[in-house]
Amino acid sequence: MEGKYMKRKRSSYIPFVSEKYPPEYVQLAHKATFANESQILESDSCTCFYCGHTFNPQTEEKLYWITEREPKEKTLQCPMCGIDCLIGSSSGFPIHDPEFVKICTESWFGGISRISDGLTVERLALADILLED
Repeated sequence: MEGKYMKRKRSSYIPFVSEKYPPEYVQLAHKATFANESQILESDSCTCFYCGHTFNPQTEEKLYWITEREPKEKTLQCPMCGIDCLIGSSSGFPIHDPEFVKICTESWFGGISRISDGLTVERLALADILLED
């Protein structure tokens, strides 16, 4: 063991590259995940770019919001995983295109997400803590 802390070895991560969605477009999409209350409430579908959960915010039993500093709107947390990385259909982004979802999650989470890991959508125990009433 070298020094006080052990360094975690990085895997040989190779980022996903999309010819269809340039980095500037992906950056704009990332901005749409923050302070997005009106966008979400105008949408009939939302996608989480961490776990891949897709749902209708109009029929979802409980929505969990993060209050941002005024004058910004609230930011929605995913009801499945608790992460605040959702985009609604009214944003105009192709939230149901698997390539778009993949390039966004790879860009924003650096290959560390349930989508990148190929894991199925499931409610995480951490979400129960994050989304307490």
